[in-house]
Amino acid sequence: MPDILTHRGLGVADAGAITAILASMERSEPVDEAFGEPDVVEEMTAPGVDLDRASVGVLDGGRLVAFGWSRISPPAAEFRAYHWAGVHPDYTGRGIGRTLLAELEDRVVAIRDQDSPGLPGEHKIWVEGDRHRTAALVEAAGYQTWRYFFRMRRDLVEPVRPVPGPAGVRIRPYRPADDEDVRLASNESFADHWGSLPTDAARWRAEYADSASFRPAHSHLALIEGAVVGFVLSSEFEADTAARGYRTGYVARVGTRRSARGRGIAAALLARTLQGMADNGYRYAELGVDADSPTGAGRLYERAGFTTVGGSRAVGRRF
Repeated sequence: MPDILTHRGLGVADAGAITAILASMERSEPVDEAFGEPDVVEEMTAPGVDLDRASVGVLDGGRLVAFGWSRISPPAAEFRAYHWAGVHPDYTGRGIGRTLLAELEDRVVAIRDQDSPGLPGEHKIWVEGDRHRTAALVEAAGYQTWRYFFRMRRDLVEPVRPVPGPAGVRIRPYRPADDEDVRLASNESFADHWGSLPTDAARWRAEYADSASFRPAHSHLALIEGAVVGFVLSSEFEADTAARGYRTGYVARVGTRRSARGRGIAAALLARTLQGMADNGYRYAELGVDADSPTGAGRLYERAGFTTVGGSRAVGRRF
């Protein structure tokens, strides 16, 4: 760390300064991504984040110029930690990012040794396609690309082709009382997906029902004899809307229980969701999809009118 800088742990009171750093990073290396302060607060207070044990803020005098924290995944056969960090563009090229990442890694190893001794561990980071500084940093730190993901977009000015629900399948809007059933359906649906772990109730609610970005009005379920067999959950980020000047609906999670796959349920759910977004003034719909999805999800989205507009990758290093 350069001698003129100091570092300390982070707190929610730093959310405004972190939001400003993220905005500066977006101006320097645009990836069409905006964060509002409420979004940052949600990330900082999410289940699995322990700012006291695994966060670092870098300061120049009293000004926060870099940040980072780690989010620990639910207990599993591997101890997994996702790192999220950023350096203000005015302070890049000084070794701050590498030093910050190394400190987060050390803290995560200490947490593993204390909470889950003996488990193999994984450090993981998401790298957006055009964040070249981040890519160079993680590659120099020994991270390898583990998986690629596509970012896809659909212009909602283009008509949405209706897709009827299969015989015996009822499609209806999501209701708050459905949340636990949807969580269980999601855990089953994603059990065969790369990197997926069962999501507990607290993490699930933080991601969807309790999140300011969740849009239940544009989320739909498929039911067979009253049981949830498929779902589409949607989000909208107010900071993105403010930055772009139009509304974008995010198809945040799509799943079908394995016993109900191959019947066109996901296509029918997606068509209902997209039409609702179009009717309510959304300009685009977006989503992210695993480039090697075991269910061929990319083809489903292409048939629904989505095209690839970018990408990201998951990089990792084991310890």
